[in-house]
Amino acid sequence: MNLLPLRAAILLWALSPSVQNHCDKSSETSKLNLSVTYELPTFTADFPIQNMVTLDDIIYVGAVNRIYALAPNLTKLSEYHTGPLLASEVCGLTQTRMGSTGRVDNHNIALVVENIYDRGLYSCGSADNGVCRRHVLDEGYSLKGVDEDVYCFADKVMPGEGHPIDPDVVVSPSGSQVLNVESNVITFFVGNSEIPNAGSISSNASRPHTISQRKMKTSQNGFTFFSNLSYMDLIPSLQGNYYLRYVYSFHSGHFTYFLTVQQVSKDTQAYHTRIVRMCSSDLMIRRYVEMPLECISTDKRRRRSTKDVKVFNILQAAHVTKVGNDAELQSQLKVEEGEDVLFAAFAQGKPDSPEPTPNSAVCVMSLKHINNMFKMYMQRCNTIDPYHFTGSDKTSCYNVVRARRGW
Repeated sequence: MNLLPLRAAILLWALSPSVQNHCDKSSETSKLNLSVTYELPTFTADFPIQNMVTLDDIIYVGAVNRIYALAPNLTKLSEYHTGPLLASEVCGLTQTRMGSTGRVDNHNIALVVENIYDRGLYSCGSADNGVCRRHVLDEGYSLKGVDEDVYCFADKVMPGEGHPIDPDVVVSPSGSQVLNVESNVITFFVGNSEIPNAGSISSNASRPHTISQRKMKTSQNGFTFFSNLSYMDLIPSLQGNYYLRYVYSFHSGHFTYFLTVQQVSKDTQAYHTRIVRMCSSDLMIRRYVEMPLECISTDKRRRRSTKDVKVFNILQAAHVTKVGNDAELQSQLKVEEGEDVLFAAFAQGKPDSPEPTPNSAVCVMSLKHINNMFKMYMQRCNTIDPYHFTGSDKTSCYNVVRARRGW
């Protein structure tokens, strides 16, 4: 049975007090021996580190102007110089303003691994016109250094030559979250941040889509969209005027998720965090939902009042992992060993600003519980259109009671 399209739904999770996540103080004093000295392996990069991924026990580190490959003990195996770049070294005809030396620093916006055609690494830099570079690491015979086989991953684009077509413009200079979900093809789910006054994109350059999914061509020379419904953009009136920052992305079960910090609505300067969910198997953005997400701390030792409740609304970092053999955590979250949980670090935001204050907290949330909340709100028709993508904020019903799988 076909599911009803859910391309435009915001679910107002934060309206229900029953779904608040509580950060409670530890029930026992820490037993850590703080006098013990730990000898840990270290690696010191020459430039600020921005991303890190692993593939077959090799650690790949994306930094400003460098990609490093490290052994499990953090010994450097190889490195690739991604910058500073001359105009003739940038992927495609440069749209980037060069510095006084004629070179530009290349910040690592995204670092992604793939393991279908060859073992590969994609490094997406701020200087490359939104294009990623592909590092072929292993063609089935021996492991290659990160610097040995590298090329601009875009059709008819080489250093200093060509204009990338729309699907090959992957990342944004404002920041991006790129997630590779592999099945029988390599599919990139991409969320591109939109930060007002962060620097405009050249009129000669292709503007990256706000949220999209694309697949790698079998010719291995770029990407292609599944259809013209494989991406969504901020409506024109909000482009350059609406704060939307993609902070984290992950894959769990049948779904791909993004975590964002953005304005609560078009009519307010208040900010909050949202969790976005998409079906990983869809070839277009057909079942898209999002809802607000907050970390709330209460003091259970005193009778609850508004003074005892602290709301942490601005996400700083997050990580998804599986529950281990921790009976206390399993009991608190009502989960079993091996289930996915989200650890999220939040800060209290400054008034009418996405900027954090020093006050922060970490909340842990069950993905099963999050998905149950998505399902409950859709079945109750408690959904509205996301104005930033549709230009409409009307109440809409996307009831999925008839759906049998995944929702």
